[in-house]
Amino acid sequence: MSQQQRVNQLAEGMILGFLTAGMGALAIYYLPVKFLVDFVWGIPIIIILKKYDLQIGLFTLVTTFIMTLILIPPIDSLLMFVVLAPLALTFGLLFKYEITPGASLLTGAAVSVLSTVIAVLILLNIDPLIIMPTEQALRTQAVQSMALYAKLGLVTADEASMYVESGIKLVRTLIPSAFAIGSLIRAFFTYILAIKVLQKLNYRVPPLPAFSDWRLPWYSVWLLITGLGMSLAGDQFRLPALAIIGKNMVFIVFPLFLTIGTAVVAYFFKTWKISTWIKALLGIAAAVNFSGSLVLFTLIGIFDPLVSFRKWKRPAE
Repeated sequence: MSQQQRVNQLAEGMILGFLTAGMGALAIYYLPVKFLVDFVWGIPIIIILKKYDLQIGLFTLVTTFIMTLILIPPIDSLLMFVVLAPLALTFGLLFKYEITPGASLLTGAAVSVLSTVIAVLILLNIDPLIIMPTEQALRTQAVQSMALYAKLGLVTADEASMYVESGIKLVRTLIPSAFAIGSLIRAFFTYILAIKVLQKLNYRVPPLPAFSDWRLPWYSVWLLITGLGMSLAGDQFRLPALAIIGKNMVFIVFPLFLTIGTAVVAYFFKTWKISTWIKALLGIAAAVNFSGSLVLFTLIGIFDPLVSFRKWKRPAE
């Protein structure tokens, strides 16, 4: 490679670094777009890694960090970099070496959760109240909400008090899993967007299976079993730490099984010859009984790794 080619690569990396830093600054100063920026922030870095090599990718990251320090406060820069940069670097390398979607998503999810844990530890050292609101703050918000329901006659005063106490306990218990689920969502949508962008740029990437073909391995059910077991054992033997870990495990795997259950239903809608009006009726029924549909789809997702519903044959025509 000639020196001029290397200079051109560095210049491209610098430009993409400026672009990435600009997106980060936009997320800080215009909060409505922060949720979207979490997914697209790493795309320029993924592109540069796929196109060139790790050295250019690291140069782009350093450029991004320096420019971000100039544009936004140092603490915000550090936290953004800790949360988003490792995921972008990981996906960039995975795309470069054309690792399969399943392994890529699993690796990206692990990196995203670990990055979030590090960011949370940093925040806890700066101001713990940012992560864990005081009980009084939670109680004030809950009481205000319950007061409205009581005023409308939807709940009695005793019921409102009971809901407030249980709600506070639940929120404080599930804060860790809320962060973990946020990390998983970030990893998933970053991966999906990266695939779309790289395909538009005519790069070869491993194809993502159709949604109706998504599935989990049979041993994934043990995550749910372990979580339930730890939760029950912790409550039974008065081991709060064990119970909290178990409840958070259950809360984390719930959306995974819900997604797989939805994929199974989508598979049957796609492959079985069901008339359009019946599909419409089923869709309306699922929407009307939304909570029941969530439970049903989740149960389907839990049992699918064990019985593989998609092996069922179509009904005779």
